[in-house]
Amino acid sequence: MRRKGERTAKMNERDYPHIVEMPVPESGFGNQLTAMHDWHRERGIESRRGGSTRIELIEYVRWCFADAETADAFSVAFGGERIRNR
Repeated sequence: MRRKGERTAKMNERDYPHIVEMPVPESGFGNQLTAMHDWHRERGIESRRGGSTRIELIEYVRWCFADAETADAFSVAFGGERIRNR
């Protein structure tokens, strides 16, 4: 349940429309997740997660960014695919 004032995935996708969709490895992101959060912190930006979806047996998570350049840099660093916000 969402607490008052807490951002939702939909709000992040609306307000940060440049999205990188990443497949979640079977064993999870592990240390890579820490590296992703460090990447955000080093750039002085808050990490924003969007929704998740499952296609066949693969789960995908979305990372949301305010601008295309930052989303592209994240994709280069960690993989994933830039998608158009629906």
